[in-house]
Amino acid sequence: MLNEMNDIVLVDDNPTLLGVLSEIFKTRGYTVRTASDGFAALAAIRERVPNVLLSDLYMPGMSGFELLSVVRRRFTTIAVIAMSGAYSGGSVPAGVAADGFYAKGSCSIAGLFEILSAIEDKAVLQSTRAAAPIWIPGLPIHQRDLSTMAVACPECLRPFSHSPRDEAFVEQESDCPHCLRSVRLAIVRPSEEMDKTALPLSTIATRTSESIFASYTSSNRYSEISSR
Repeated sequence: MLNEMNDIVLVDDNPTLLGVLSEIFKTRGYTVRTASDGFAALAAIRERVPNVLLSDLYMPGMSGFELLSVVRRRFTTIAVIAMSGAYSGGSVPAGVAADGFYAKGSCSIAGLFEILSAIEDKAVLQSTRAAAPIWIPGLPIHQRDLSTMAVACPECLRPFSHSPRDEAFVEQESDCPHCLRSVRLAIVRPSEEMDKTALPLSTIATRTSESIFASYTSSNRYSEISSR
């Protein structure tokens, strides 16, 4: 167990997967709070700032892309791990404001704790962080009537309108008309592209964790852990 980073907020819209991960972390001595979307996670963080945030990327309401972007700007002391089955490998997806990445469909629970150990050094953490774009939800694009959205400038905090020109183009730039700052924006992919990978039984690393996971899979209701 990490000695100094033992207060964690877990965020995922799959209640079963969230329950399993919660119990696993509790057996490792963590103080665990859970949230089903980005808005609930922000409420939990405002109540008490955790050491670690582990968040899914594709969720309804406020996605993990948006949540992590907000946390990076407002709560810089939090060590952040993004998780998803839509990406493979151990690298943080481009533009995602996270210090580590957990591939839910292919990485073991032991691998998740290795990621936590790797980001324990706060000095190293701060030195390796790069600027992240502001993530905004994708909107339907019409040829004759472009959809518009309000974006808050991170420099002067004034809102301005932005019209995405192409949903398929993930990262875009827009100039704030008030302070003329160039603002990097990134589009969250639509919900139909959410990943539906599973957390395999074989990823559970310890006997205690195996018994916890078995309690969730002993009935038909929890026989399959699927996550977006």
